[in-house]
Amino acid sequence: LNQLRKSIQAFSGGKDAKQFSDCDRQIQAVKNAIDSYRLEMRALPAEDLGKHRAQLKGLEDGLKQCRTQLDWKRLDAQTARGADALTGVADDGPVTLEQATAIAEHTQKESKASLSRSLGLVVKAEQIGIATLEKMHEQEETFDRIAEDMEDIKANIQRSRKLVGQIARSAAGDRCIQCLCVLITIAVLIMITLAITNKDG
Repeated sequence: LNQLRKSIQAFSGGKDAKQFSDCDRQIQAVKNAIDSYRLEMRALPAEDLGKHRAQLKGLEDGLKQCRTQLDWKRLDAQTARGADALTGVADDGPVTLEQATAIAEHTQKESKASLSRSLGLVVKAEQIGIATLEKMHEQEETFDRIAEDMEDIKANIQRSRKLVGQIARSAAGDRCIQCLCVLITIAVLIMITLAITNKDG
């Protein structure tokens, strides 16, 4: 990505088709490297994903910036070529009405093409902005759901604690009743034994 940025900044006048071709190849290479990085992230442990996701996001944003800069340089180069062509026609001699009409039509076509390319870049930037806002909205909804789940978990833990306390108190009460029943049974057996042996007084 750094090499791509240097190549874009090193444009000499922006008219060399070879420079555009080299930058296009470098953009494709960076895109392939980012895709490979994204695939390798699937094998990483969960605790390391946050750092790598941030780094991947930075690489993707850098690639988008490089593409935008290259598009603008390509637009400047096409505009410069049109201007050079018109200058060549004017230098050949007096301009006739037909030549002037041709120059005007050519200028109009170049202006329309330039405007269309500019609108395309604006639309692309708007789409990127919309996609970013949608991702942020999705992340916000995810955080809200996580917060709601956390509240549900806390409520469930509190209910579980109350239930465990009730069970413990109920079990303690049951043991007291059982002990009392055992004591009553023993007392009854003692009285019956004493009555049988005529030692009950």
